[in-house]
Amino acid sequence: MEASLRERLQAEETRLAAFEELVKAYYPRVKRWIQGWVKDPQWAEDLTQETFLRAWEKCHTFRGEAAFSSWLYTLARRETMRALQKSRRLAWAPWPQDEEGFLYEPPAEPSLDYERFERELAATVAELSERQRTVFQAAWEEHLPYKEIAARLGLRENTVKAHLFHIRQRLWRRLRTWLGEE
Repeated sequence: MEASLRERLQAEETRLAAFEELVKAYYPRVKRWIQGWVKDPQWAEDLTQETFLRAWEKCHTFRGEAAFSSWLYTLARRETMRALQKSRRLAWAPWPQDEEGFLYEPPAEPSLDYERFERELAATVAELSERQRTVFQAAWEEHLPYKEIAARLGLRENTVKAHLFHIRQRLWRRLRTWLGEE
C-alpha cells in the first residue's frame, strides 16, 4: 500500500486524493503525538494543521526510504520544536520523570539547539534493539496504549512497560548529559 500511495503522491493528477487518504489515516495519531509535547489541545490542533500543510507542500518529494508515519512524525517533531523554540515554552518534556521518579523540568533555555536535540534523540533511538525501537515508535510516535502495543507485538503488557522504562532511562541519560546536567 505504501508504495502505491507514494506513487500517487508523486503524480500530480492523483496527489490530492492520495493526500486525503494520508490525512484520514494519520491525522488523529499525529495530533495526539503533538499534544503529548505541547499539552495544549488548541495549540496541538494548530501544529497538526501546520504539519499536514508542510506534508502537502513536500509530499511529492517523499522518497519512501522510511514509512509514511516516520516521515510525518519527523515533520511534526520539527514543527513542534520550531513552535516551542519561538514561544520559549518547554512544556514538551516527553517523559518528565528523572531516574528516581520525580518530575523533571529542564530550565527554560531559549538557545537550546533543537536540531541537535532531534539528532541526539534519533541517535539514541538508533542504538535501541529492533524490538525496543518498535515499542518506542508505537508508544511515542503513535501514542498507542500499552495493551494495544502488547497485542500488536505479541508481548505481555508488563514487558512493554519494562521496555519503555529502560528506553526512557536511556534517553534521559543521553539528553541530560547533552544538556550538561550530568
